[in-house]
Amino acid sequence: MDVDKIIENAYFGREITKEECIEMLNLEDASAEAFKIRAAATNIVRKRNGNAGYIFAQIGISCMPCEGNCTFCSFGKDHSTLRKTKLSDEDIIKKTKELSYDGKLYGLYLMTMHDYDIEYFLHCVKLVKSNLNGPTQIYSNVGDTSYDGFVRMKESGVDGVYHCWRLGEGKDTKLDPEQRKQTIFNAIKAGLKVLDALEPIGTEHTPEEMAEHIFFSKKINTFQCGAMGRVNVPGTVFEGQPEITKLTLSKYEAAMTLTFSSMKRMPIMGIHEPNLLGYISGANMITAESGVNPRDTSPNTETSRGLNIIKCREMLKMAGFTKLALGDDTLVNI
Repeated sequence: MDVDKIIENAYFGREITKEECIEMLNLEDASAEAFKIRAAATNIVRKRNGNAGYIFAQIGISCMPCEGNCTFCSFGKDHSTLRKTKLSDEDIIKKTKELSYDGKLYGLYLMTMHDYDIEYFLHCVKLVKSNLNGPTQIYSNVGDTSYDGFVRMKESGVDGVYHCWRLGEGKDTKLDPEQRKQTIFNAIKAGLKVLDALEPIGTEHTPEEMAEHIFFSKKINTFQCGAMGRVNVPGTVFEGQPEITKLTLSKYEAAMTLTFSSMKRMPIMGIHEPNLLGYISGANMITAESGVNPRDTSPNTETSRGLNIIKCREMLKMAGFTKLALGDDTLVNI
């Protein structure tokens, strides 16, 4: 593989083939070639957006043993230890104000289970919109939804939808892979931005399998993407198994970023779990989390796994970002 040629093509916005993407994903983690693509990925991203980082946040607004029964998720009905809960209006208002206190939050996800009450969700959107500080965009992170449901979200002020055709869909989940894809197409038809990720990556997933998902994300013109390693949550079938390393994850991030470099608008690139290796490999987004979290058994992830806004900003600053992008895409000092 001619890594230098791939990097040159990425700088000029030329197409990178699926075969070249697979070859990058296959690189030995600590090889000189792997570090070359990491360096190129972060340099391209920073040049194209003024060295700006993006801070997102998520509020888990409701929880119950989930019918999706994903074997990697803390909500799966066959193994979940989380009780059925729903945030009160007061809690949603409090969390919204805390997360957007300085007006520099780019986007806020509202997360529910696969089966959810759209009336409650739209009520939460209204609460959030009334209490946000700054031009923060609002995104849904919900289960499979119809076109009409997404039209209602759009009309309520939702800007986009986080929804994934995930690795292992239909095998590690009870959900139909084609329905997951159809939900994404429903959102696009309704005029919503689509945000997704290559997730949840386990040690068993092959470069060929990952490349299929990366090129699907490219096909749908993903607004925000990134790489997320699977967290082998206690109580799930993956408990105690090896997880991919941060070094491996950062290589995948770089391969994705270079593959996306030919897109007219490069996606905002996240990495989970957030780590400095990822931010020198193409990632430029970090997420603060509050409430329930599919990678955590605590009902309040902000006291456990989830980062808060201050820690998110500190990590971006330590990674060398000098600006923050606001929800209206203006840039301010970090």
